Amino acid sequence: MTDGTVLFAVREFPQSAGTAAEQLRRIRNELQTGGLEVRWVTTADDAQAVLRTEAALAAAVVDWDLPHAAPDAGETGGAEVLRHAGRRFHNLPVFLATAGEDLEHLPLWVAETVIGYIWPLEDTAPFIAGRIASAARGYQHHLLPPFFAALRRFDHAHEYSWHTPAHSGGVAFLKSPVGRAFHDYFGERLLRSDLSISVEELGSLFEHTGPIGAAERNAARVFGAERTYFVLHGDSTCDRMVGHFSVTQDEIALVDRNCHKSVLHGLVLSGARPVYLVPTRNGYGLAGPLPPAEIQAPSVASRTSRNPLTHGAVSPKAQYAVLTNSTYDGLCYDTLQVAQALAPSTPRLHFDEAWFAYARFHPLYAGRYGMAVGPDTFPGPDRPTVFATQSTHKM
Repeated sequence: MTDGTVLFAVREFPQSAGTAAEQLRRIRNELQTGGLEVRWVTTADDAQAVLRTEAALAAAVVDWDLPHAAPDAGETGGAEVLRHAGRRFHNLPVFLATAGEDLEHLPLWVAETVIGYIWPLEDTAPFIAGRIASAARGYQHHLLPPFFAALRRFDHAHEYSWHTPAHSGGVAFLKSPVGRAFHDYFGERLLRSDLSISVEELGSLFEHTGPIGAAERNAARVFGAERTYFVLHGDSTCDRMVGHFSVTQDEIALVDRNCHKSVLHGLVLSGARPVYLVPTRNGYGLAGPLPPAEIQAPSVASRTSRNPLTHGAVSPKAQYAVLTNSTYDGLCYDTLQVAQALAPSTPRLHFDEAWFAYARFHPLYAGRYGMAVGPDTFPGPDRPTVFATQSTHKM
């Protein structure tokens, strides 16, 4: 197993004669001896193919004058590869290989893109390889998110785990033929990383400290939330927790009639009084979303007052509203419009996004997910508290 891959996008073929090619081969051999794999390509088109398909890249060496399939293109092949690398990877260390020391002809954006320059014939192969390897390992060190990085460190420390699970890192399975088959099928690493939340090095799921706390803060940043909490047992338990938190005995909840049964479980636990909002169903049988008129304040007030379950409620105003986004037929809301429409009716708005966690990461879904409703898009004190519950294994 290698420690990562370095892309060599240079004009010289691996078997070419000449001093420059020989020096590049020495650099490649030094990197391989140090545990790094080298992918060697000689055209911009092949380099871009590697950038598209090789997610294990840890560094790249790019020749500015790299040829490409379209000789009459406005940019050099090296420029195309640099731009592609910047779009495909975040902070991938890229070195620009050049034959001379005159860099004045290069555009300013190149200096802002690469982390250094390589003159293959001006330094020794071990020194140049060392620069590339150091940058590659620095990139890999900062690549992993907090919890996975901590889990890797714990695995590499080969510590005993004196608590659950009882298979003791998989050792217990080795005591019987069927257990051995199970161990061989999943592998020791998976079983060693099947750990209890009692492992102090991994942080606390209850106190939100250590690597778990850092991972939750990182997830909040990634998903655009003010706070993110990890919950076991999937989106269903998330729905129960949000519902149980948001309303209590004899308070009113506005509920999408197309909701998941876990939402109802939360209402049962809290003792809330549901007022169901009825979604559309078209001629193809597709359910949802709620029609805009259904969530306007006058409509909500009328439906609430006519519901016999609300008689004797703590307050005539709902304390919580929950919608399924996207619906089970893949229909999604303009969440800002929904929040603005429901704001006069409830202080808390919950989007059940079990199947929709990816929405923030594609421009097609801009403004269509719960965390799009924030202080920038909905300023002022009238903005409800917005919850989004999502499922990791569905994402």
